Amino acid sequence: MLVISRKVDESLLIGDTIVVTVLAIEGDRVKIGINAPRETIILRQEIYQAVQDQVKIQELMAKETESETFEQLRKLLLSETEKENEKQEKSEDTP
Repeated sequence: MLVISRKVDESLLIGDTIVVTVLAIEGDRVKIGINAPRETIILRQEIYQAVQDQVKIQELMAKETESETFEQLRKLLLSETEKENEKQEKSEDTP
């Protein structure tokens, strides 16, 4: 992982076509702007992960409709819910 420090109104380039600019720093939040070609897909990590989880669910459902598959699906959803709850608890504990 590359770590770069930037101040407000400073930018960094990704390739030749993507510019990421720090717009504001408010407490523990950083607002960034991303200038990229329209065909470039930009997703927050949690949204990307949710999409990947949906793909896994679709693949499981397409393979079989037996009760064993539904049990696997239930366990997958339960583990993802627990992970999300842990993330929320950690973020709430952070000052």
